[in-house]
Amino acid sequence: TIMNASEFNSFIQDRKLTIATAESITAGLLASTIASVSGASAILKGGIITYSEELKTKLLGVDPEVLKKYSAESAQTTTEMVKGLSKLGLNADIYVAVTGVASASVNEYKINKSVGQVYVAILFENQVYFFDTIISTDQHKDPRNYIREKTVSFIFDKIEEIVLKKSSI
Repeated sequence: TIMNASEFNSFIQDRKLTIATAESITAGLLASTIASVSGASAILKGGIITYSEELKTKLLGVDPEVLKKYSAESAQTTTEMVKGLSKLGLNADIYVAVTGVASASVNEYKINKSVGQVYVAILFENQVYFFDTIISTDQHKDPRNYIREKTVSFIFDKIEEIVLKKSSI
């Protein structure tokens, strides 16, 4: 189910969980969307925007070789981002990292990725869950922001999925 921010926040708060984010493609939209609902301070610990490769390395400890080999928009980079985020002392229950391609620019290593390609890594109860998806931008006047908004919905969905799966075990 695609949840809006209010439903997502209630879902997380009802389970007494907290969340921290490391955002690239969404550039703070994920944390901002969570914070758009009154009472968000109960669940949102904070987040970090590592839009540049330099900050992915400096702040989250992403290996520059991983960036070079796989690009910033990759499963490998996103997984390193979420692990790095979890080591920053944010003390959250759920850590989420997201990267992806919002427009048709080629990264500095000339590794081609499709526009709309999104990578998400979620760390919950010492386990990393990885997801990728392609968000189709056909017929959208503003594909860049459409991708960013759809990415936030995708993340809400995947967090719900993981939390429900874990609590049913």
